[in-house]
Parts: sequence; structure tokens; C-alpha cells
Amino acid sequence: MTRGDEVRLLCAVFITLLAACGGETGGVPAPLSSEDRPLEAGFEEVYRIGGIEAESWDAFTEIAELDFDARGHLYIRDAAASSTRIVVLDGLGGLAAEFGRMGDGPGELRQVGHMLARPEGGVVIVDDGHRAYLLFGPDGSFERAIRFANTGASQTASAERVRAAREGGALFLTRGAAASFSGGEATVAAGDRTIYRVSLDEGEEAATAPFAEGWEARPERQATFEAADPSDMFGALGDAFAYFEPGLVFDVLPGGAVAYSDSSAYAVKIQTAVGAPVRVVGRPLHPEPVTERLRERVRARALEALESSIEEQFASPTGDVPEALREQMGAMLEGMMAGLRDMVENASFMPEVPLVRDLRTTWAGSIWVQRWGSDPLAQIQLAGGEPAGGEPEGEGDAAEGWIDVFAPEGGYVGTFSLEETLMPGAFGPGGLVAFVETDEFDVPTVIVKRLPEAVRLTG
Repeated sequence: MTRGDEVRLLCAVFITLLAACGGETGGVPAPLSSEDRPLEAGFEEVYRIGGIEAESWDAFTEIAELDFDARGHLYIRDAAASSTRIVVLDGLGGLAAEFGRMGDGPGELRQVGHMLARPEGGVVIVDDGHRAYLLFGPDGSFERAIRFANTGASQTASAERVRAAREGGALFLTRGAAASFSGGEATVAAGDRTIYRVSLDEGEEAATAPFAEGWEARPERQATFEAADPSDMFGALGDAFAYFEPGLVFDVLPGGAVAYSDSSAYAVKIQTAVGAPVRVVGRPLHPEPVTERLRERVRARALEALESSIEEQFASPTGDVPEALREQMGAMLEGMMAGLRDMVENASFMPEVPLVRDLRTTWAGSIWVQRWGSDPLAQIQLAGGEPAGGEPEGEGDAAEGWIDVFAPEGGYVGTFSLEETLMPGAFGPGGLVAFVETDEFDVPTVIVKRLPEAVRLTG
């Protein structure tokens, strides 16, 4: 293993650590509070596709993303190993198109980060390998590529969450922490809390500009250090890692606005344009304080998860790997573990436990806010990210938490328990929603349903 390989590995671990405020839920289901208005998830099923008996185009491997266009056609990104295919379903669940070929040429996919349906039909592929947005028509024909903007360190980071404007012509996105290695130096950047608007109008390079600024728990920062001592990264950006840091989650609204949550409070902010006044929607729910007892429990949980994660993901190779290389990697991992343990044990804490886990919007402009469950330790993990389609991350996940529904004007409508329904993986026009379920063999099935009028709220 070269010094560059060691730095890349350390950078990967650091980026993994920065995802510490999202996690799997579990434990005993908590009841709705007296302030909640219970909603029943009696969604009408429209169709289902996939499952263990599927043998043709409807046999899915791992569904990464779902999205609807304005006609109610559902676009499915099915990932298998390093390949990706896009399956398009019509309003009845029939095959409308299927495309996606890996490669370096025009219209071929290299490293897919995200897929989004274009309201008028077709998709936008965020391709990190090509460093471009690839636009495809409704039939899967390639139209054009638009290069990523390359101004500023944050612009070079991969998109973390992406949404397409309901009216088309633009994307909104946030960016995660970024790590790069070049010329004997490693650079790590963290703390970007901006929601960017990306124009997809004619042009060779995407016009990208800040649209809304999320609350910053700590200032954005960047550090560069010599590859001769890559362990310096833990000291250089150690204060970028804090327990219970609230996530920045958002979705788009009709008319080009965005709704987002950026703090531990129950406050959904709505911004209609750059620099416009922010309107706040919420409920009188308050986060619990982080006590010393909770800090002790968190440190113990994080160290346990750290040991397990490193052992599973970064174990020394065996088999045909030379003994000298195994010893070199083992020594490197031992030093890395010491630095990670110190970082975890000395990381800071936010003063409150966040309430909001996720946020989605419907085509009619309703806002669905997913709250964390009652166990704060569920928010502590070493690897972030949510599966597509509301699929639970672990056994018991669906039982812990709630989804609050707000009308387009901001009024509170009611609350679903996650025992009743997970957050849909995609919302479509006319009250359509899509979910993904997997069986005991991890074979996925896509289920499309329609919301009842009581929670559809027109549109």
C-alpha cells in the first residue's frame, strides 16, 4: 500500500465519521403525544412491480432511487455492482422505457451519483465520473451533457441531496464533506451548509449559485496537510465532528421555493427566492437537552460502533496478498484506530438532540416531516445515508418515529406513526407515492399507491 493509498483510506474514514448525526432507529415504539392528530395510512394500491418471481425487465437488484414526472410516470434507478440501469414505468406499471449503459462515451454512464426525473419527462443523471449532468429524454435517448461548475472547493464535492424543480429547468442540491489527494497533499473540506440552485438552461457548464444558507453549527473549514503524516487530518479537522449536529434536509415546493430544516428545533423554513424573507412552519415540540449521562452513553456507543466498522470495512486483506503488505496495512490501521478513538472520545456535543430526521414535499406543496424516535442513541452511527423508497435500515426501524403532515399554507394536518407507513421514496402528481419493500432474500419490490384526499390536499 502506497502512502497515497493510506491517505485515501484515511480520508474515506474521516468522511464516514462526519455522517455521525444520522442513523438507524430501534427500540420500543413510542406512542403519539397528546398534541398529535393520528392519521391512518389507508393508501390505495395502484400497482406493484418486481419481487422474487420477476424474470424480465422487472427483476430489480438494488433500487437506489425513485422519482415521478408530471405525467405520473415512475423512473427507477436499479444498481447492480458497478452498473446502473433506468427503468421507466407508465401510469399502470407497464414498461415505458429502459436504458443505461456504462462507459466513457457520450450518453454513457461512468459514476452515477443521483437520478432525477424531469417534470416534462426524461431524467437528469448526476454523473460524478463525467463531472456532468447528463440529460435523457422520456424514451431514454441522450440529449446533452452539462459540465459541473468548478468554482470553489465546495463546488467540487459530490452532491449529497438533490431535488428537481417541479417546473423543470433547474436542480437544487446540498454538498457533503469532501476529501481529495493530489501532488503529495491531502485536502479535507467540511461544513458547507448551503442549498445551491443549478440551472439546466442551454450552456456547456451549469450555472450554480447559492439559494439558501442553512444554519452553521460550526464555520465551514478546509485543511490541507502533507501525505508524509496523514494522521494529522484528525487533529486538523477534529472539531468538524460533533455529536447530535442537526442535518440539513430539504425538498422543493411549487413555484421554485424550497422547504428546509437546519437546526435541532422543530422549525421548517420556506424560502421562495434568493434573499427573500424566510417563512417558518412548525409545531410546539421542543428538543431534549444533552446531559452528561447521555454524553457517556454516546461515547460508549460510538466507540463500539467504531471498532465494529473498522473491523468490517477496513480489515487487513488475506489470501494472495503478500505477508509484508498485510503487516504494513495492519500497522497503518492500528495507528489510524488510535487517532480515531482519540477523535471520538474528545469530540464535542451539540447542546440539544435534533427532532427532525427527514423532510419531503408533495407536488401539491404539502410538507411531510419525519421526526426521530424517542431514543437519542439511534442518531449515533459511523455511516450515514438512507436507502431509497423508505426502506428500513435495520430490523425494527419502521416502528420508531413519526411523520407530521403540513398543508401547503403551513397548517398542521396530522401525524403518521412509522408503524403505519414509512416515508415514501417518491411523491408524484395526483397523490401518487412510491415505496420499496425487500423480502428475506433482499429482493426489492416497487409499490405505487395513492394518498387519500385527507392528506393529498389537492394537486
